[in-house]
Amino acid sequence: MATRRQFLKSMGAMGAVGMIGGCAVQCGGELRHPNIVLILSDDQGWNDVSLYGGEIPTPHIDSIGLNGIRFTRFYVAAPVCTPSRYGMLTGRYPCRAPQPFWSPLMPGQDDEIKLPEGEKTIADEFQERGYATALIGKWHLGHGDPEFGPNSHGFDHFYGFLPGCIDYYAHSYRSDPALYRNKELIDAEGWATDLFTDAAIQFIEAHREKPFFLYLAYNAPHYGKCAAGNLLQSPPGYADLPATAKDDRNVYAAMVKNMDENIGRLLGKLRDWQLTNNTLVIFLSDNGGSYAYGGNNMPLLGEKGTLWEGGIRVPCVMQWPARIEPDQVLDQPCCAIDVLPTLLALIGGPGPSRVIDGVDLSDVILHNASAPSRHLYFLYKRQKAIINGDWKYVRDVTDKEYLFNLAEDPGEQKNVAAALPQVTIRLRDELDSFAARMQQERGEG
Repeated sequence: MATRRQFLKSMGAMGAVGMIGGCAVQCGGELRHPNIVLILSDDQGWNDVSLYGGEIPTPHIDSIGLNGIRFTRFYVAAPVCTPSRYGMLTGRYPCRAPQPFWSPLMPGQDDEIKLPEGEKTIADEFQERGYATALIGKWHLGHGDPEFGPNSHGFDHFYGFLPGCIDYYAHSYRSDPALYRNKELIDAEGWATDLFTDAAIQFIEAHREKPFFLYLAYNAPHYGKCAAGNLLQSPPGYADLPATAKDDRNVYAAMVKNMDENIGRLLGKLRDWQLTNNTLVIFLSDNGGSYAYGGNNMPLLGEKGTLWEGGIRVPCVMQWPARIEPDQVLDQPCCAIDVLPTLLALIGGPGPSRVIDGVDLSDVILHNASAPSRHLYFLYKRQKAIINGDWKYVRDVTDKEYLFNLAEDPGEQKNVAAALPQVTIRLRDELDSFAARMQQERGEG
């Protein structure tokens, strides 16, 4: 029988679990917060994951969804790299940034733009809660000075590159060296995807005795930026296909398959070290695929750089065996801006102290609750869109209006804007009101 002291100690531990929403898990006799592994692929389309119907085999990515949740209406904050990553890492719409991230940051023309020093990221939040934090792979939120890179935004460790893409073998942007360890340029040999997985595994091994937050941002299957001008590169061990064949899906597929096998390697290490049960793994793409470089978003309309579903609806899967039931499909609209508040709720403690746009979806994930009713806003260059439930309103670069019922028409083939003027006007007014508020906050109107 337990002594009174043991009983009170156990009750205190139970109380601590209750305070953090019951999300600590018993590990080796102690209560431990979950580890987080957030994996982001680059320009991987809706139809480029076999679990979503694609022909490229991705068994390891698929396994995450089969062991947990597959999201069928998961959106990113923007249809291109920089603003999409800003939204996920801050929980805020890209238009809220002091200098809005409307487009991908490009070396030579955006060298002074960076994530503001005072902008708090999800890594800052985890770091404050005692987690070891790392970014392995792509940053793309400012490339001019490594002093203002990931290490200045909550990441204890950084191994990767600052601009939007690199040569997979030379690890350069054109002819400029681009591979960093923390704030120092380094040399390395090997295929970038393999190197990033090696670094991720090394980080986990070094920190497996305490909770860790790993943001593994692959550059695959995005094209590389090679000094010779070639863009598509095949990983080692795959067919040596013509590097200049920009529309050759075989090269793209090889990069996806290589990345999937690397994800399998990482998942295997979590199993070997008995970390799988209490590690929340999330996989998603930063935006839709680009058809010019081998991506495929079918049956969705559009691609990277557009606000059609093919540009902003992405594959997303999640597993956490200790808390999430396997083989679930979640059809409710969710967004990458929700990642920050949801993960903070799952690990417990106070939420963010600043204004964010994302919502806490922990009850949706853990208890199959309904997601909060809300609007999702998308502003990208001259394109605008808003989603509310099954309705989506779009205004394209010519100011033409579209209205779709996504439950009935996920491929956006039937524009019902003229047939349903009341819905069109309601969503148009809400979207314009939001855009005006954002302009006013930035002092532009």
